[in-house]
This record gives sequence, structure tokens and C-alpha cells, in this order.
Amino acid sequence: MKKVLSIFLTLLIFLIACNEKKEFHSGIVFIDEIGNKIELSKNPERIISTAPNLTEIIFAIDADDFLVGRTSFCNYPAEVNKIDVIGDMLHLNFEKIVDLKPDLIFMTVEGNTKEIYDKLKGLGIQIYVTNPRSLRDILKTIKNMGIILNRKEKADSLVNSIEESLIEESSKNFERKKVIFVVSFSPLIVAGKNTFINEMLEVVNLENIAPKSSISAYPMISREEVLNQNPDVIILPSSDYTIDNILRVYPEWASLNAIKNKKIIYVDQDLFFRPGPRFIDAIKYLSNELSKWKN
Repeated sequence: MKKVLSIFLTLLIFLIACNEKKEFHSGIVFIDEIGNKIELSKNPERIISTAPNLTEIIFAIDADDFLVGRTSFCNYPAEVNKIDVIGDMLHLNFEKIVDLKPDLIFMTVEGNTKEIYDKLKGLGIQIYVTNPRSLRDILKTIKNMGIILNRKEKADSLVNSIEESLIEESSKNFERKKVIFVVSFSPLIVAGKNTFINEMLEVVNLENIAPKSSISAYPMISREEVLNQNPDVIILPSSDYTIDNILRVYPEWASLNAIKNKKIIYVDQDLFFRPGPRFIDAIKYLSNELSKWKN
């Protein structure tokens, strides 16, 4: 009797496992990152990305075979050039999108508009909205997209690799320095403290001088506040901003530690401003630049 019961239980567990696997792969219901419910009959095989960071995730988890459309801003990796363009992030070609017959479109809260979302929903297209605002959120988005696109193992492996690199980079014990991460010079806009960019700075022990009280992700900062904070490092989005050019606009910055010591880091905007898998490469770049100034 015990043997029969054991066989029965084993068979029951097997059947439950098979049923769960079937339901997972049928993709009955997914909840996106802002709480919307997406119902699919199967894992999507024709997808569209409406943001560069999402396109990079799709390629990073080896799901690019499913990608049939992307924006003109999606320029990495180079293989993305073979994918049809469906507009830019704010202006999409809806007729083109319908022609591509996507199973699912990936959108992002920052970059895409609700108007576009509503238009696509009105066309009967399923949409998964992402909302990666922190480094942890980025890793969560990678995992979520891995599940949806049946690339869970690849996504988990990528996340584990990034987490290991984060531990390695954070253990390098750089001397604490103040930094200003300039997004725009006119007006003077910086990366705020509630951004994933701020978290990247913290990994390499850089203290962001952005206003603490601002609720904006990219707040304006006064010339006087920059002088008061006296950053040790200036991070700029373009090599066009030479010290001479900076001082033509802000001559008083000649007294800043960063200017006097020529501690300026020029960064690739695509690498630093996209909340995607390459954020770890951005951190490594900062780490390498700071290493040049170690005593």
C-alpha cells in the first residue's frame, strides 16, 4: 500500500510540475512594472522595443531573434541596424507597428508617453511597461524580460555577473571625493540624488553635490551652489566642454578643485544615461578614470 501511495504521489507531483510549466510557457498573465495586467496566449515571438535601454536588454539576454521593431534611438549593439525602425521614442509610426504584427511591445515610463501607450492599447496591442529607476530596478527589469521572453536562465546569469562586478568595483576603496555630474550647461542641470546615475557614483565613492531637496531627477543647480560645494571632480557628457570653454561660461569656476587639478571625466551619454545592462560598464569606466588619479 505504501509503495502504491508513493508512486501515486510521485505521479501527482510530476503532473503538477508539468501543468505549472505549461501555464508558465503559455504566459497566461504577466503583471508589468506599473501594475498593469498583460494576458498572452504564449511567450511572445514578435516584439517591439520603444526605448534604447530595453533594446540593449533584449540583445543582452539573447532574445533579439524576437525583435521585429525598434526606435531610431536604439543604436546598440551594431546588430540592431538590421531591425525595422518604428519611429523615435516620442513619435511612433503606428501603421508600421500594426504591419509588424507584434505579440508584445516593451515600453518605459521615462521616455515614452501615456498618449503613445493609450494609442497602442486602442489598437489592441499588448504592452509591457518597465520602470527601472535604480540599479536594483534595472536588474529586476532584466529578470522580468527574461521570464517573459523565455530567457530566464540567460537573464539570471547576466544579473549574477553584474552583481559580482558591482561587489568588485565597490571594494576598490577610492578616496571620497565630491563630484558634479553635468547634464546641461545652459541651463546648468545635473544628475540628481534620486537617479541610478547617483547610485553609480556612490559605487566608486563619489559624493554627488546635486541639491538634496530637489524632487527632480535632473535638477537645476545655481552657480553659487557649485562654488560653495567646490567639487573635486567634474563629469561631463561631451569632450567639447574643455576647461577653456567651461571658464568662458563660468569664469568663477577657476577656483574649483576640479578645475585647478584638471580632474574632469568625459563620458559617453549612451553608456551613462540608459538604465540598461551596460550600467556596469559605465561604473567600470569611472573606476578606471579614478584609478589614474590614485597616489
